[in-house]
Amino acid sequence: MKFPGFRHAPWFSASLTGLAVILGMAFVYIAQPPLISRLDFKIYDAFLPLRAEPEPSPVPVIIDLDEASLRDYGQWPWPRYLVADLLTTLTEYGVAAVGLDIMFSEPDRSSPDRMREYLERDKAVALGFTGLPPELYDYDALLARALENAPAVLGAYARFDDAPAESGGADDAVPPLSVNVIERALPGAIPLNKSMRAAPGAILPLPDLRGTAPLGFINVAPDTDGMVRKVPLLVRVGDALYPSLALSSLMRGLGAKNLVAQSGPYGLESVRVGAYAAPVTPQGEMHIPFIGPRKTYPYISAGDVLRKNVSPDALQGRVAFVGTSAPGLLDIRATPLDAVYPGVEIHAAAVDAILAGNAVSIPPWTPAAQALGILLAGILSTLAFGFARPRIYLPTGIALVAAAVLLSRRLFTNGLFVSPLYVILTVAVLGALLLLLRFLQEEKQKLVLRNAFSRYVSPEVVKRITKLRGDLFAGEERELSILFTDIRGFTTLSEKLSPPQVVNLLNRYFTPMTALVRAHSGTMDKFIGDALMAFWNAPLDVPEHPVRAVSTALAMQEKLLTLNGELQAEFGLGIRIGAGIHTGPAYVGNMGSAELVNYTLIGDNVNLASRLEGLCPQYGVGLVVSGETRAGCGEAFAFQYLDTIRVKGKSQPVKVYVPLRPETEASRREELRAWEEACGLYLSGDFIHAAEALAALCERFPEAALYSVYRERARSLLRDPPETWDGIWTATRK
Repeated sequence: MKFPGFRHAPWFSASLTGLAVILGMAFVYIAQPPLISRLDFKIYDAFLPLRAEPEPSPVPVIIDLDEASLRDYGQWPWPRYLVADLLTTLTEYGVAAVGLDIMFSEPDRSSPDRMREYLERDKAVALGFTGLPPELYDYDALLARALENAPAVLGAYARFDDAPAESGGADDAVPPLSVNVIERALPGAIPLNKSMRAAPGAILPLPDLRGTAPLGFINVAPDTDGMVRKVPLLVRVGDALYPSLALSSLMRGLGAKNLVAQSGPYGLESVRVGAYAAPVTPQGEMHIPFIGPRKTYPYISAGDVLRKNVSPDALQGRVAFVGTSAPGLLDIRATPLDAVYPGVEIHAAAVDAILAGNAVSIPPWTPAAQALGILLAGILSTLAFGFARPRIYLPTGIALVAAAVLLSRRLFTNGLFVSPLYVILTVAVLGALLLLLRFLQEEKQKLVLRNAFSRYVSPEVVKRITKLRGDLFAGEERELSILFTDIRGFTTLSEKLSPPQVVNLLNRYFTPMTALVRAHSGTMDKFIGDALMAFWNAPLDVPEHPVRAVSTALAMQEKLLTLNGELQAEFGLGIRIGAGIHTGPAYVGNMGSAELVNYTLIGDNVNLASRLEGLCPQYGVGLVVSGETRAGCGEAFAFQYLDTIRVKGKSQPVKVYVPLRPETEASRREELRAWEEACGLYLSGDFIHAAEALAALCERFPEAALYSVYRERARSLLRDPPETWDGIWTATRK
């Protein structure tokens, strides 16, 4: 059975949109496009303070190879005897462990034995040493002895296929095990060798150093936006598991030999050392709840340690990480709370998180929770935005978003991150689409009405009817700027063309002119043969409407230059137009009969605007505006005074001007100054000197009809002087 209009029913469209958005949002969650991932990261970063402890743990401390240390003891890399001295001094201070965020993967080239070997090989120079203690011939051996006597952890780096090495040196497929990793699997657990990504090799310390101290991997795990939010606590190289530098250093400080890696149905879940456990991802990564920017943990200059200028309380029983904050050594990372976070401090923050037990985890049931959230948000949003009344939209949207954020916030305080982003996006996208759909449906209904009315009245009338809710004859008096334009000599032009050509010519002319009126926020009133009437500031308020009206008329003159080239090619002729603008009050509204109305305006000022347009040929200009329009334009244009005249049919005189764009006024400054002087003589009644000045202007600017008009006036007034002279001229024709 078929149901007519079934596919076009509003409820069907809303339901289909809701289903499409739910499925689309589920796909977005699975695909994790970069933009969405970055938004997710920002939400995580905003939640971080919820897990932050008020104070950092007193255990981690940074031994900083800072600028002062490099200045005092030389550029990096230091001779290894300095590193050995640093380890010995830290041991004497009673540190619990020393994590070396340094790679010793190449021999020390500054050792005397190495220098002697290189000089003999490269320069054939036999170098000998006298008085040098035997233990100083090989700095690497010296460092190895210091490592054996210090609670140290050596740094190593796991090489993944798509991860470049952070330090030079040879790759070793399998590093030596230094701790005992106990794997505990819950029922149904995925074996770690299947859930964890394996690195095919690693960059390791020199062979002579490997047995002197346990290893700790210095890898970090930056997200796709470059921020470090997590570090691998366990790294799989080949088939074996190895601890990170932070975890291995903590084990050394605690005296622990074993660590427990517990796995579940989704892979690795947690890592435990003694009484301390940390949740991890199936890849062995722990999310660090950073509690502050760089130097949240105490920094001690390596130079001060070497000089023994450090209080014993600052190091006794601490886990010290040796690394650098010097920007030149390129161990700077970006974290959610600091864009220039020293990499060594990340290991300290990881130890702090393990000891405080405030690490964040993404629970394995997150995909199911996100799917349920998207489904519920999609259904409720569809019902609210697709079927309910408008007053329900905002409260429902706010309630759904607030519920998602508050629930996610609550979970985060308990150490679980389930992002509210997908629920928020579902509500936002569905709200936008369904409201747009309802708007389009309503607009479609209005369009039917508008199209019906537009067959009889202008589009402006339809808009006004819609605004006034059907009050067809509502009107008001407003201050308007009124524009009239007319094609000069149109009757003569039309005699040269056939009727279809005349219609085509008018259409070609009116189309761009009407577009200019609308582009400048004007309202088209009517076409009267070859004339055009438009106005500004009705039916809606138009700020600075005199400026917009004048701008439109000037733009028409400029557009005509281009248009005439096209008309010349098509019709063999060009056209000239005149325009008049006046600003003043007029009555505007829907006028006509009950069957046919026109949204137009009436009043004496309408007639005046028409009269001003008729003055254009008299003064030889393309645009004439009244003094009221000039006053309304302020400083937007320059104006050349034309006359003070009584137009045909009006007793009150009006000052008229021609507006000029600033660049035009600048190029005619000398001419306009001469005109002002001549016009001043004319208005003061000094017709003799006025005639002379105007004759000079005519000679200099023979194409300017305005100066010829005034020259003839001055000569006429000189022959027959008036009894009284007020400078007002009375027009004898429209």
